[in-house]
Amino acid sequence: MGNKTGTGPGAPEAEADTDAAAGGNDEIPADADGEGSSGAEGADGEESSPRAAGPEAAALAAGPARPSPRQKLAPLLRELPAALIALVISMCFGLSFGVNYGVSNQTAYMLGSLRLLDPSVLTKDFYAAGAANYHPAFAYVGWLLLAIDRGGAAVGWGLVVTVTLGAMCVYWLAAELLKQRRLALATFLLVMAIAFVTRTRSVAVTFIFDFILQPSTLGSLFLLAALPPFVAGRYLLSGVFLGLSGLFHANYLILGIGTFGLTQLLLGWSGGWKDLARRIAMQVGPAIAVFLLLSPLILSSVRSPDAARAHEILFNIRSRHHYAPTTFKGRFFPVAAWQMLGLGAGAWLLRGREGRGRRFGAAVLALAILIWTGTLLTTWVQIPRVAQVFVWRFAPFLDLLMQMLVCAASASIAARPSLLRRIPTAGLTLTLGGFVALAMLDNEGDLARALWLVLAPGAAGALIGAAASLLERRRVRLAPARALLLRFGAYAVVAYAAFACLHFAVPAVKSYRERSNVIKGMRGPEDDMYAWIRANTSKDALFLTPPQLARFRLIGERAIVVDWKASTYVPSELVEWYRRLEDVSGRKGFRSAKELFNGYGRLDAARLDSLQKKYKFNYVVVARGREKNLPGKIVYKNSRFAILGLAG
Repeated sequence: MGNKTGTGPGAPEAEADTDAAAGGNDEIPADADGEGSSGAEGADGEESSPRAAGPEAAALAAGPARPSPRQKLAPLLRELPAALIALVISMCFGLSFGVNYGVSNQTAYMLGSLRLLDPSVLTKDFYAAGAANYHPAFAYVGWLLLAIDRGGAAVGWGLVVTVTLGAMCVYWLAAELLKQRRLALATFLLVMAIAFVTRTRSVAVTFIFDFILQPSTLGSLFLLAALPPFVAGRYLLSGVFLGLSGLFHANYLILGIGTFGLTQLLLGWSGGWKDLARRIAMQVGPAIAVFLLLSPLILSSVRSPDAARAHEILFNIRSRHHYAPTTFKGRFFPVAAWQMLGLGAGAWLLRGREGRGRRFGAAVLALAILIWTGTLLTTWVQIPRVAQVFVWRFAPFLDLLMQMLVCAASASIAARPSLLRRIPTAGLTLTLGGFVALAMLDNEGDLARALWLVLAPGAAGALIGAAASLLERRRVRLAPARALLLRFGAYAVVAYAAFACLHFAVPAVKSYRERSNVIKGMRGPEDDMYAWIRANTSKDALFLTPPQLARFRLIGERAIVVDWKASTYVPSELVEWYRRLEDVSGRKGFRSAKELFNGYGRLDAARLDSLQKKYKFNYVVVARGREKNLPGKIVYKNSRFAILGLAG
């Protein structure tokens, strides 16, 4: 394990706390936060007695007594109140996303789960049965949840549980960085106040969590779980979580190996090359094992004669919002602003702390190198392979670390105003610049309000410190006030942070039903059509459908020729997907979804006959009114759609 005794950076016990050495009187001692011991009690909790002699002295000479169960539980009981508060807020955060199923990316990602549950459906579907499944591990998670509830309720609540666990990992990270439970709790609450506003979103339509359970949700959970043990120097545990993150999403796998491998290099090799090799093996070894397991899937998207054409389709037609930086260049400014704010206010937290700050800083630097180098190589120098790696996937995690730094700095300075001296003038300038930039880029005003609330404790601490310096010059005795602040300051900061967090949490939780299709139910002509299809058509039927009906496969549980949403990643399959869309839309070389949808809307009898001969589908779905001039028998009609039965 990475926390064994040694001399290298992987041995935190051997690292000196440089901050404490430089100015230990500015640190918040453990007992000031209610976590220390007065030293007035012996090992068994009774008052020490200088009269111990005879058999008692012999027992002491024999070695320390084994701790009682009560003594073993004592540290856990001290941590329990803070952990319970964090759990409640985490559950609120999870609930704020709603309870949803069968929408957005799930219409593609849940198809593998549906086929595991019922192998007789979608057997003729090009995407569900023929294309490579890039998320095999997620398919089994989805299968289990659908087995619990075929309607998707378990999937919806699975998101709430996953986000709750992810938020608890944020608390775990704060606790590992600060090692003071009340300041850690205050930091966590302030970070969550920001998260309730940002929804963990960042550049290139990226996020840590979204309103549905999907492969990236589990990838995010385990990536968050990898950070606290890394900061603690427990590299093998961190590596196991990193491997699990990659198991659920190949993008996290590739980026995780590169990022965390770089963090170990940044920590240096003062313990020797063997120590560095040992740390790297523990950190990325499990992820490399996962890579070997998934390598056939990953390599299939690399080696293909259709690679150039597939890149063009993916980057410039299907997913410009992900892969073409010119379409989201404005979103880079908030990413840079968060780094200004976080490093300006909290860079001093990256020093000392028995190596925890140094490891946190290594993670920050590695993520920044990954994201900005990847951005440079897809804008200034355009390298398609780099764009395909999608480095911006990790941008929300860098934002989160920056938010934690500024929140930890604000909470710490509020509890100990003298810590403001740790921030140099350049740091204060960066902090102000980052705050102004984020406030100006905030169109709705919620983020600016959250930032005011987050920075207020630190600002109050700075004012208290300035007032104390002024009073000391006038020879006013402040020792009682200092003692009071040391004793109760952390409690006050926690109370304030709870208020700030609840200010944003309560409205989000109150409205969760409005964002929960599992609770509200989904009604309307489209869902009525799916219900009829499930009840009245054969499971092996094949449909021609409007390309915008993304929910058809998952909710209707029938195969289709093609749709816009479920694109593939293997080059040959992506080219086939595009060719099918050209066929059904009648638009050769189309460049946008709008062209595609308009083309299908003009489906005529000649094109339908040609398509039916080529793809052998049994039914065609069109907008109501379009069925009049098409061949086939009308088998279903409602206010929006008509279904024609054709001779297969």
